Amino acid sequence: MSSTAVLRRVEHDHRPPVVLRQAGDHQVLVEFDGEGADLLLNFRVHALLQTLDAHPVPSVSEAVPGFRSVMVTFDATEAARNTVVDALVERDEMIGSMRELVLPSRIIELPIAFDDEMTREAVNRYRITTRVDAPNVRDRSNMDYIVQYNGFADREDFVKTFLQPEWWCAAIGFFPGLPSLFCLDPRTQLSAPKYNPTRMWTPDGAVGMGGPAIVLYPMESPGSYQLFGRTLPITRQPASGSAVEDSHIFRIGDRVKFERVTEDELLRRRLEVLEGSYAWSIEESDFPVSDYLDGLEEHADAVAAVAKHRTLAAQSVEIP
Repeated sequence: MSSTAVLRRVEHDHRPPVVLRQAGDHQVLVEFDGEGADLLLNFRVHALLQTLDAHPVPSVSEAVPGFRSVMVTFDATEAARNTVVDALVERDEMIGSMRELVLPSRIIELPIAFDDEMTREAVNRYRITTRVDAPNVRDRSNMDYIVQYNGFADREDFVKTFLQPEWWCAAIGFFPGLPSLFCLDPRTQLSAPKYNPTRMWTPDGAVGMGGPAIVLYPMESPGSYQLFGRTLPITRQPASGSAVEDSHIFRIGDRVKFERVTEDELLRRRLEVLEGSYAWSIEESDFPVSDYLDGLEEHADAVAAVAKHRTLAAQSVEIP
């Protein structure tokens, strides 16, 4: 974006700079400056949303989060753009240091069946209809490609690593209700390149990896993330008399813990979801950012070693 769109840039001593950009006649984009999938930038996004909830800006009608930005919509008949910018800078200044942040969160437990028949069908359709020579397709599956790209010994090594940590819901979007999850254990560092070209069909509930993000597909759709399993339908029929928004399981800031199940067990639970009888495991549990910072410091050597190992492994694999 052209530098002429920058309305304000605010430097901070101990946290990311914030850049406010013009994004439309009634929008301001608040962007935390940085590169890559740095979860500390995403924590700042969540903290700003929390502050805007506690201290609303009167002319602001909506604040939509991205990974490291918030799109703010305001009523230009109520306030001038500069007034809104001043108010947003003021709200950002209210936020304490990263170590002091405690973010509202929930822990959601989800079952996952690895390399299930529906995701294998999606991968196989891609090979037949789109790209017969796709290097990421091996025996109707993306699993072995993910294993090799990340330098695992075998599938079980990958599965164990994936199941161990909690996964942070950094953003929701692209498709309604689609969560983008990032690992809260800095030692994990899973990643995979996307399909090229994209896949034309993905089953609902499919679990895929693209870059460092894990996504859960809320509906049948095209997709480009490497598929390695399936979970529950993540939209549900709202209870009688409730708002439509109740159909979306995820909120930003949720943490996901995956449980390995057989494909038969997953299908049984999926049927319960569709019938409205499934007992979701969702627990309110605030997230202290200091826990993440402590992990970065405590495991710095291991993080560097894993990063080197993943990089070397990826260099030996053909990119789609």
